[in-house]
Amino acid sequence: MSDVTTAVGAEAVLSDLAAHIDISCVQAPHSRADIEELARRAAAGHFVSAHVLPGWLPVMRELLTGTGVLAGSPVGFPSGGATTATKVAEARELLDLGAQELDVVVAIGRLRSGETGYVTDELAAVAEVVADAVPLRAILEVGHLDETALRSGVDAAVAAGIPWIKTGTGWSGRPTTIEHIRIIAEQVDGRAAIKAAGGIRDIETIRTMAALGVTRFGMNADSAVAAVAASRRDDA
Repeated sequence: MSDVTTAVGAEAVLSDLAAHIDISCVQAPHSRADIEELARRAAAGHFVSAHVLPGWLPVMRELLTGTGVLAGSPVGFPSGGATTATKVAEARELLDLGAQELDVVVAIGRLRSGETGYVTDELAAVAEVVADAVPLRAILEVGHLDETALRSGVDAAVAAGIPWIKTGTGWSGRPTTIEHIRIIAEQVDGRAAIKAAGGIRDIETIRTMAALGVTRFGMNADSAVAAVAASRRDDA
């Protein structure tokens, strides 16, 4: 199934913000206790999904059974530097393990080198394996890209049939900015949905990004809970 959204307005996103946020434990040191706490908070907060590293995916699937929260995992994470064959195999294995959402990291170095054909072909190979079975996003890692590479990355992902553009892994230490979103939204021009992730911490940023067309946010659990609470106060 493809979950590309058509013109989901900012008001719709903000009125049910938890349904547009996923939370994650995707740092290498995260332990079983961290994964269990993530699942608990995802279910309690009614977030759309919870993302973990591939080795934890079966655990997360079991923990989320019956909660309505989706379990996601990344491909080629966090560097994007694996071979195409490795990314394809990882995507296939994650589907076999029950992944309900997948995020694939682009070949960042290739993109920065102007090798957009390589990036497009690799993403297309992953998209072919996923075949709309679950939502699929291309992570561009915007903090490492200049505007030219960012626009090329958007075009490569769209050309490859990836229905979502995601801004970052959260590993780069370089936050996604409003300017990144403006560039992506302009370049996407309605051809794909946008997920903002990496350093998003407050409701003001979420409001601005939603107004620019972002319909999904990836956040840490503390920031996500605080943002949802703030959005509800605004509606009161």
